[in-house]
Amino acid sequence: MKVWITGVAGFVGRHLSAELAARGHEPVGLCLPGERPPPAVAVVEGSVTDPAALEAGLRRFEPDAVVHLAGIASVPRSWQRPVEAFDVNLTGTIRLLEAVRILRPRTRVLLVSSSHIYGAVGDGPLDEDAPHRPTTPYAIAKAAADQATLAFAARFGMDALVARPGNHVGPGQSADFVLASLALQLAAIAKGVGRPPVRAGNLESRRDFMDVRDTVRGYRLLLERGRAGRAYHLAAGRQYRISELWDSLCDMAGLRPDLEVLADAWRPADQSPVLRCDRIYEDTGWRPEIPIEVTLRDIYRDASARVDDGVGEGRAI
Repeated sequence: MKVWITGVAGFVGRHLSAELAARGHEPVGLCLPGERPPPAVAVVEGSVTDPAALEAGLRRFEPDAVVHLAGIASVPRSWQRPVEAFDVNLTGTIRLLEAVRILRPRTRVLLVSSSHIYGAVGDGPLDEDAPHRPTTPYAIAKAAADQATLAFAARFGMDALVARPGNHVGPGQSADFVLASLALQLAAIAKGVGRPPVRAGNLESRRDFMDVRDTVRGYRLLLERGRAGRAYHLAAGRQYRISELWDSLCDMAGLRPDLEVLADAWRPADQSPVLRCDRIYEDTGWRPEIPIEVTLRDIYRDASARVDDGVGEGRAI
């Protein structure tokens, strides 16, 4: 299967490319000008907001499937640039759906949505029919794109489906995200190129963190076995207080520096939604497999390598 990945140069796109290639599929991509795609992955340069770029990719690659990853992934950035968040995450999705409908109507489309569409709800576990309560520009745009994809599948008979993952983390993630930021700052201190305190937001929030490699394996199985017109949850099934994972990273680094909680990075403690994943279990056989300890180890190793390469100390989120 030839799979066109929008956002192929990003954190998840790189892991998905590797997963697809390892399973005999051919990943190709769309990336912004100046981005560096994964090795040996052919790309078209452009944005999902540009109809010409979407048409060029569909005509050049004639993909069997599209995985739509491209978007504004940071909640704080969506508050800083809400118009951009809606333009990319919602309008970009509709432009892609329209391009596929017109040019490649039999191509499978997997939209990657987010568990953020449910809001910070304490009730659960939630199934895929739970009401959406998005509370940020990121989540509102994602919820609308999610529903647009299912509407296109119903109205036009498109082979389109939706993945709604929880928080996914792993090696290669941007320091805009909490575990990568903490690991990078710790690694810089451990190597003598950074100094305490470590800058952070509120570490008392709870998150269901899933390894990105489990996540992209789920995406690959949805391409192979998922059912059109359906939404699917992907989650590890265990909530962690971020402070617990901070303690584990400190143990790996062999140090425990002071923390500085920054006002502009602080948000009230909350909890990510608890998701039921019965649907993807039943339709694809997917299960999360990678323990959080392995994920944290690989995040810290990646952070150490980035410090050696002069990436920097990370930033508070």
